[in-house]
Amino acid sequence: MAKAVNKKVGQVIARKRRELIAIRIEIEDLLDCLDVLEARARDAGKPRLSHDEIKKRYAAQTNGGARARNGRKAA
Repeated sequence: MAKAVNKKVGQVIARKRRELIAIRIEIEDLLDCLDVLEARARDAGKPRLSHDEIKKRYAAQTNGGARARNGRKAA
């Protein structure tokens, strides 16, 4: 009987862990959405940047002397 109880408890724990993982994933997604909404609210009424302008801005920040993935110096 103790083995049956241990098995049942193990199943419940495993199910609760899966539920917790699903909840954490959902929270991360909701936080990402909140970040986007907050960024939009901060930028409301400001001029929009083109895709190329964004690429230039973030390439300059991330490539600051770093090497590209292929080992060559980033341009």
